[in-house]
Amino acid sequence: MFSKFWTGDKLMSISALIVSLCTLTVFIYQTNLIRKQQFMSVYPHLMLTNQESGSISYKYMLYNQGIGPAMIKEIKIYTLDGTEYESLSEYIGSRLSEKDSIWVYVSDIFPGRFVPAKSEIPLIGMYDEGAVKSQDLPPNTLKGARKLYGIINNDSLQFEVKYESIYGEQWLVTGDYPIPKKLE
Repeated sequence: MFSKFWTGDKLMSISALIVSLCTLTVFIYQTNLIRKQQFMSVYPHLMLTNQESGSISYKYMLYNQGIGPAMIKEIKIYTLDGTEYESLSEYIGSRLSEKDSIWVYVSDIFPGRFVPAKSEIPLIGMYDEGAVKSQDLPPNTLKGARKLYGIINNDSLQFEVKYESIYGEQWLVTGDYPIPKKLE
């Protein structure tokens, strides 16, 4: 009776079904790997960092060290006392007075701006000697550079940048924690 049930056709059909299920499993696994590879091929990695700290050439930079562009979605600049600022230039302006004699440039970033892969944006920096002389201003000093560094790198300033890849994955980078945190 056993031999009548397991005919050659049934064995072939069951083997074909098992092979088909294995092929489907491999196909789903490969599709997931390809999707992960696509997402990683356009992965943006923004970092907020100080450059040339302790020198007259001090800059606060936004780097995209990833291999894909980042689109800025939201920027938050606030202090722990609850004061919010529209931009970095507003924050810096509130901290510096004319008597400080620090000549700086500020590049504001805004929602909707793209940061190309392997690029950098100097957010805040000291004017170099040539720019100061051309405007007939007194030169920047090391004391001024240290003051600017202290304004940017104090515990009360909170600077957050939310951005996304071209596939819509979102990350958050802050001035306190340089490694981007993936948002769900």
